[in-house]
Amino acid sequence: MSAAALRMIEEAGIEALTMRALAADLGVGTMTLYTHVRGRDDVLLAAVERLIAELDMAGVTARAGSDWRDHLAEVLAAYAALADRHPRSFELLALAPYADGPVAPHLASAEQALIAGGLAAPDARFALGTADAFATGFLVVRARTAVRAGGAAAAAASHGPAAYARGVAAVIAGIAATLEASGAETL
Repeated sequence: MSAAALRMIEEAGIEALTMRALAADLGVGTMTLYTHVRGRDDVLLAAVERLIAELDMAGVTARAGSDWRDHLAEVLAAYAALADRHPRSFELLALAPYADGPVAPHLASAEQALIAGGLAAPDARFALGTADAFATGFLVVRARTAVRAGGAAAAAASHGPAAYARGVAAVIAGIAATLEASGAETL
């Protein structure tokens, strides 16, 4: 069901995902769909879970070096790749609440990797929150620009891969400088 929901969102936008449209796409009656989910919010939550699974944080951690900077760079690269694959659906993940649902364990996993990479827990939360704020804003604008203009080329100048990579480097350097200036202990 979540795969069908993501496909529908990518084809026509989040607004087009209705229970009736999803049921028709799946070839079932609308009431049959309600035996599996309580409503559209459950379907959107399942879509967020699928996007998180597609991020493959275990793979990100395996690819990253042992330093927190390397890990954060890999996480941000994975977010960008996900946004490029799912430009209309990415916003669901980017704007999902942090405190509950599938995002909380995902962020806890990323935080633990930063701690393993040398940051104290409060510094890991700071680094993750700062980097996430940058990536979310940048990638949502890039995705919306690409969708509205009919392709990634429209976003290439100000929000393309080179600009994102430069922003990631600046964010990580800024986080490192801030932590150093505050006397944070890092490896």
